[in-house]
Amino acid sequence: MDLNNSIKSLKTLNFPVESISRILSAAIDAADPHHVIDRNLSIDKEHLRIGSKTFLLYPTSRVIVVAIGKASISMAEAASSILGNRIEKGVVVCKHRPDGCNFIGKMEVLQGSHPLPDEESVNAAIRIEQLVGELTAEDVVLLLISGGGSALVCRPADGITLQDMQAVTSALLKSGASINELNAVRKHLDMIKGGGLLKMASPAQVAALVISDVVNSPLDVIASGPAVPDPSTFAEAKAILEKYVGLDTLPASVLDRITKGCRGEVEETLKPDDPMAARVSHTIAASNRVSAEAALAAAIEEGFETEILTCEMVGEARQAGGYLADLLLTKQVKGKPWVGIAGGETTVKVKGNGLGGRNLEVALGAVKKLSEQADCLLVTQATDGEDGPTDAAGAYVTGETLKNGLALGLYPEDYLDNNDAYRYFEKTGGLIVTGPSGTNVNDLNYIFKF
Repeated sequence: MDLNNSIKSLKTLNFPVESISRILSAAIDAADPHHVIDRNLSIDKEHLRIGSKTFLLYPTSRVIVVAIGKASISMAEAASSILGNRIEKGVVVCKHRPDGCNFIGKMEVLQGSHPLPDEESVNAAIRIEQLVGELTAEDVVLLLISGGGSALVCRPADGITLQDMQAVTSALLKSGASINELNAVRKHLDMIKGGGLLKMASPAQVAALVISDVVNSPLDVIASGPAVPDPSTFAEAKAILEKYVGLDTLPASVLDRITKGCRGEVEETLKPDDPMAARVSHTIAASNRVSAEAALAAAIEEGFETEILTCEMVGEARQAGGYLADLLLTKQVKGKPWVGIAGGETTVKVKGNGLGGRNLEVALGAVKKLSEQADCLLVTQATDGEDGPTDAAGAYVTGETLKNGLALGLYPEDYLDNNDAYRYFEKTGGLIVTGPSGTNVNDLNYIFKF
């Protein structure tokens, strides 16, 4: 990720750009899929180790790989380099497929869509179902999971169309619903989520290595838990839909399935007490907390006083920006510069028709409060390098940001009202554009005081 180039203008304000860049880069490096897989996967003639689980391999055992998410390409490449020809076959579903990359070893590479599923997302789910549908108890499925999997792979339940899934997903994304709530609904409309993949692969053993993109890393929420028993219910999905979008706005087929599910007329998702749950193991191989700790270590190395403020920052993005600004303004620095690290995943309730994402809106929410604060800097960063539907990872805010905007006739409140943070920072010069990182462990926010 090219962070230096994105924040080089901070040099004119006498901020240590190289040190800042190394701190931010350390967080991304800690979630590098190649390193993650190297630490958690090994094989010899008779044994396959996947995270905390070791499998005995018989002469007839087949190793099948299913990689889903924004980090799937890198995770699959690392797995291929370790397992080589021991991989019988596999499917890799990514958001960005490199030109000409149709196979990684024996693994077929497919491209889905994010944040809304498309026909390719459905085709990818069908291909996975075919791949794991005829396995035996001696076979092992290596499941490589990273953020974005809920949209990249989509297998609508009977009676539910792709258009239904798109409509419900879009409505919940714009409503301010959390990822936990969104995925509880998706699991009850989709056959591969909520333990669906585990059912499809039965009776094979399944082991997952997970790069977590969800606060506190609940396994049933990450990529909607394709191989995880689901504690949520149809009744909970109904309550979420009623709260955020209204039952009367739902496609008729969605309301019908949810209603029948609440009455027990549609089979629930796989539950934790199902015997099938004993056939799967999961290892969290990278997370927001791990990346925050890497950034903290790098900051200490760069001579900063530092602390992790939280890895559970949720709520409205613009309010989170104001909260971080308040922390920064009241922080007393003695001697060394200071940086506070706040990880998590905020939400945006979309009311306008602008362009932005939660990290950009966090930054915009801090602009007025940090005005004319020469010793303060806020940096927001989507660890996947893409904030919402934009090409920016986030933005930075200094004491000059408001003044620069006002000189152009730009008022932060107008851009917040229109959810147009991207265009505000595009004009004021605060965008951080790094390109896709190839991983995803939520968002990280940094508040610096010098």
